[in-house]
Amino acid sequence: MTENKFLNYIKSGYRHYENAIKKFVYTDYYLILLCVCVFFGWYFKCAPFGITAAVVLACITLLGADDILPLTVNLFTAVLLVYSYNFADYTYLWPLAIPLAICLAVFMIKNGRHKFHTGKMLIPLMAVAYAMLIGGSGYTTKQEFFNALPDFVLLGLGVPAVYTLYNHFLKRDENRDIPLYFSKTMMYIGLVMCLQLLVVIIKSKQPVCEWYDIVWDVGWANRNGLATYMIFTAGMTTYLSTRYRQGWVFLAIGLFQYLCLIMTFSRGAIIFGVISGIAAFAFTLIKAPNKKLHILYIAFIALACLIIYVVLHKDINAMLSALLNRGMGDSGRFDLYIEAWELFKANPIFGVGKGYVGTGTPTNEIGIYWFHSTFFQVIACMGIIGLIAYVYYYWARLKILFSNINRSFNLFVLAVWIGFEGYSLINTGTFVAYPCMALVITMTLLLERTQKDFSGYVTPYNCVTPFGKKIAQAGGYKAYKKIKRDKIEK
Repeated sequence: MTENKFLNYIKSGYRHYENAIKKFVYTDYYLILLCVCVFFGWYFKCAPFGITAAVVLACITLLGADDILPLTVNLFTAVLLVYSYNFADYTYLWPLAIPLAICLAVFMIKNGRHKFHTGKMLIPLMAVAYAMLIGGSGYTTKQEFFNALPDFVLLGLGVPAVYTLYNHFLKRDENRDIPLYFSKTMMYIGLVMCLQLLVVIIKSKQPVCEWYDIVWDVGWANRNGLATYMIFTAGMTTYLSTRYRQGWVFLAIGLFQYLCLIMTFSRGAIIFGVISGIAAFAFTLIKAPNKKLHILYIAFIALACLIIYVVLHKDINAMLSALLNRGMGDSGRFDLYIEAWELFKANPIFGVGKGYVGTGTPTNEIGIYWFHSTFFQVIACMGIIGLIAYVYYYWARLKILFSNINRSFNLFVLAVWIGFEGYSLINTGTFVAYPCMALVITMTLLLERTQKDFSGYVTPYNCVTPFGKKIAQAGGYKAYKKIKRDKIEK
């Protein structure tokens, strides 16, 4: 075999590999495979299996895909692999970062040869990063400044980096049903989290009546972090009920995730999660292609819930009683808000900086003092400069959302953000770089780049293959078969 023939053989083999991967990563099988690997890696507390499987699948995708969208499931399930706070359980696997970095470089070189666009959110994000960097000027000590640097790298630089990567490597094809694929990704991630929560609850062997005093911890998050993530996944799952004729399946899965959110016993997340869920279910009625059938689905789901309640009413009543026993106390938040306000009054321009350690012990792993509120965290740590930067950021983000609010995907993103931003007013979500803000900014980019209102029923999973496009254009698989049959008869 000559050298040219050998090279042509290699190129041909690689083209076949690319075509196969491009088809595979847009199927449910890929999403399920990765989520199953992540769950079992977490369940058996086997980092070598979970992380190795995740890295291998990521490398396979990076080498074959021409789009960053399928890597969304890799990015946002990575955190679910964490089953303990002991970094030594994972750091010994650092050599896996080498092939991952090489494959990422190949992906970027192969798919990055086009004009760079900043996007609508990069400048607002950099304004926030600048406010974080200069926050505390004239107040913060050198030690406090360096203590806050990891947070600045993750939140101030990391989130814009995620936005830039998605903006540059998201395939520019207006006909692709991006909302459908993204929502399916979120649904499977949500199911993994629900299973993790249920495993922790079952293993605890605690009676339902005592749940109010237990902080469910799945390793990567406590009940507050878990519930925050579920607000995203449950809302996106309900969107799918407006895209498939079997909408009741996705309504049921979405409701299941909202119920798991309630089982976290995170009071603030329950309040705003329920509000978000009501909005999401209302939007399903607005956007359902067959509203009469959709109402029937909702009635069917309600009846199923009633039957489940009748069968399990003792346990359900005990859980609700335990939830009420948690009460609606502020858990010291009012004292934090007063402290934040006094700090703002004393340092109104730049605040006290993200390195401020407060009157007690820093309340997160990298030493950031939480004020448990978006507003109070901003004014205390970044002052008026930070407030201006965040107003600019929210204005830009909401402008993208509401510019096409009649679109189906926009409405469900609105439902999700109502829950997330509402809860962040009394919690820390807005300042958790990953997964919260990375996910928020990814959704914003998808809104920005989705140029069509993808609504109504679909037959193929996602119209990315020529065969799938033919089916979609024909109006479904049955219609496609009829067209083919008519051609044969003619």
